[in-house]
Amino acid sequence: MSTVQRDELAVVAVGGIVGALARASISYAAPHTDPVAWPWATFVTNLLGCFVLGVVLDWVDNRHSSWLVTNPRRARLARPMLASGVLGGFTTFSTFSVEAVGMARWGDVGGASAYAVSSVVLGVALVALGRVLGSALFGSAPYDLEEDEEL
Repeated sequence: MSTVQRDELAVVAVGGIVGALARASISYAAPHTDPVAWPWATFVTNLLGCFVLGVVLDWVDNRHSSWLVTNPRRARLARPMLASGVLGGFTTFSTFSVEAVGMARWGDVGGASAYAVSSVVLGVALVALGRVLGSALFGSAPYDLEEDEEL
């Protein structure tokens, strides 16, 4: 495992700000005020983020080898900035969790369960679908999970 460099932390932080501002915009546009109602803004935001993550990962991973030659810094920083930063800030596991618990506490255990299960299952499926679309658009990218998960 390599040491995280300051510029990696900086791009994750900047990307996180961008993603969080985008998520906040959606939350303001479609506020969730009823604790028992389906939290559509968070649900759609998280699923959209999962799908975009799949596409972005394939795009970045597909270009990694060529970027190592032409722009090594981009090769090293693109994934942390876009995946961990922007899309990590855009999606929100904590809000999803609070909303699911709130639904259950207000008596909608079935709705809370459906929200939790559908969010996770559809989220994973949409990352996979995004990778398939990314592969079709940009070419197949190699998977190197050990290196991918360093940051």
